[in-house]
Amino acid sequence: MFERIKKINGHEYRYLVKSVRVDGKIKQKVIKYLGKVIPNQEDPKLPEIKATLEQEKR
Repeated sequence: MFERIKKINGHEYRYLVKSVRVDGKIKQKVIKYLGKVIPNQEDPKLPEIKATLEQEKR
């Protein structure tokens, strides 16, 4: 899993995505919406993101 930043109408949004194989091709599945990107600011959801990644590793 990894974080994907999408730019939509000039605004950036963060998503937690996972690569999955569908019909022999790799697709990206959105696991969770992480919110709007706030420039030059520490992300308050970072601990939550890390916990989600750790759970998926198990």
